[in-house]
Amino acid sequence: MILSLNNRDVLKMELRCEKNTGYMFSPKIVREGNETLTSYDGISLGTTYRVYGIILYEEGIYYLIYDDFKMPNWYPAELFSVISNSLPEKWYFKHFGQSESLTAIWGYYELVHSEKHFDGLSEQEPEEIELFLKIKEEMYN
Repeated sequence: MILSLNNRDVLKMELRCEKNTGYMFSPKIVREGNETLTSYDGISLGTTYRVYGIILYEEGIYYLIYDDFKMPNWYPAELFSVISNSLPEKWYFKHFGQSESLTAIWGYYELVHSEKHFDGLSEQEPEEIELFLKIKEEMYN
């Protein structure tokens, strides 16, 4: 099957927020007995979000979205339903192995290949957020 795209057809993955409370920790940590719940204030019920990256971390899947705080943040997959499962054309993948907490990552080039960028987003470093915003515009606009 050949996929033909015009300018209006952009491959994208989108989610709908179904709940904004859930476990604070990964499925692995929850199984070990830490069942602390948290409220995720950066997302709103019923709102659609685009996905900019996916990680498999301690047996849980997390999505990188541009949230209500206008920031890139990782959120557990359990909070969302997938409404469009098309992956952007220029996504990459890296597998770290089963011994790592971070087992795998999918996303744009810098997210997958630059530890500085990946860590910088998690730490909300302005330089890495600026790079994310530039890539965000290129990916879906």
